[in-house]
Amino acid sequence: MTVQATLTANILLVEDHSLLAQSLGMALRAEAMQVRIADLTSREELLRAVGADPPDLALVDLELGGEIGDGTTLIRPLTDLGVQVLVVSAVKDWRRLACAVEHGAVGYLSKADPFDSLLDSVLRLARGEQVTPLEQRQHLVNELRCAREHERAAREPFDRLTSREQQVLHALADGRSVACIAEDWFVSEATVRSQVRGVLLKLGVSSQLEAVARATKAGWLNAGR
Repeated sequence: MTVQATLTANILLVEDHSLLAQSLGMALRAEAMQVRIADLTSREELLRAVGADPPDLALVDLELGGEIGDGTTLIRPLTDLGVQVLVVSAVKDWRRLACAVEHGAVGYLSKADPFDSLLDSVLRLARGEQVTPLEQRQHLVNELRCAREHERAAREPFDRLTSREQQVLHALADGRSVACIAEDWFVSEATVRSQVRGVLLKLGVSSQLEAVARATKAGWLNAGR
């Protein structure tokens, strides 16, 4: 049984799974909602269309595929246009959900929820009720900011490495020896060993293996590529 809406809301479905979009659209129209399904051909065209006729509420998937890709990139532009954004997605990664809330989403629902439950939640939001409590959203964003700060602190020692020292650390992570690095770069082994010592000193470790392990744990190796 669905919650009876007390007003007519203009709702935009930003969803690339046509079956869900069509089913949800039909159900919402049956509850006197005005529903449009977004054209996902172009991010710019989508936002232009929204700007010309802003809906009250947009249901946005985070995995849209095609040119748009990450639906998170639509959230801030939509909210800047005065549109409430509700994330409806199969994404379970709390960081991505937190990022969506940080960008302005008023809540999030899982596609794994029963259809009637999903519909009821959308109708409650259309009536001005919350579907994700403010405290829950604030907690999620705070957790994300704490995680970012922790990651920033973990990567800070790597920022002190010179560009050559960073290249040496990447080479070591790729399994290359000092002799191999020296040969490839046309420098002496003594020069490479000096750079390796600089890496160990700045990272506060005592071996090349520890340096690579710390870089891996901090996520620096992939970020630095």
